Amino acid sequence: MVKPLVRVPVQSGPAGRVQDLTGAERAVALYASDMPSGRRRHSSEQVRDWIVQGVERLGTEEVRRRAEFQRGHRLLDMSGLVTTQIQQRHEQRFPKAGRLVVAEQQSSGSVCGDGMSEETRRRNGNAEVDGDCPCGGSRRIRGVFGEGEDQPELMCPVHARDAIRRHHANYRQSADQRDDVRHTPRHAGELRP
Repeated sequence: MVKPLVRVPVQSGPAGRVQDLTGAERAVALYASDMPSGRRRHSSEQVRDWIVQGVERLGTEEVRRRAEFQRGHRLLDMSGLVTTQIQQRHEQRFPKAGRLVVAEQQSSGSVCGDGMSEETRRRNGNAEVDGDCPCGGSRRIRGVFGEGEDQPELMCPVHARDAIRRHHANYRQSADQRDDVRHTPRHAGELRP
């Protein structure tokens, strides 16, 4: 038996305001707040207050803009595609790398504890590049390995994100279908009745 999903209304006050922010937006707000840079455990209420303080300092639009650039930097960095220009702008925005790590850790705890509103969930993961993206707007990045070797293309992790998500979803779906076939009695080595 499956229980119906009960939607909890978004709360008012600091907790409700926090639910309207993505994880990256919370990290940016925490970075801009009075949160100490040391790695200590803080109460959920204190983290919420710092997030609200950071949003009040920067404004909602600036928090979102910086969060999208931070997410874009992260996606490029995970693929080893950050250009010098993008890295410099990232360091100007977040000059204290250790503080950003602490802000991201606190943000993760906030997302787990406070959740996100439905509208925020749809916006979660939005990314932009602050500078010249390695794809040059083509959504594809040409790999260069050596003269005379094949030059494969990568999908840009920022600008081709939707195509990558569709590809992953299709792959998971086909993998599930392959698992269903493999686990039939005939394929699992079981005897049929």
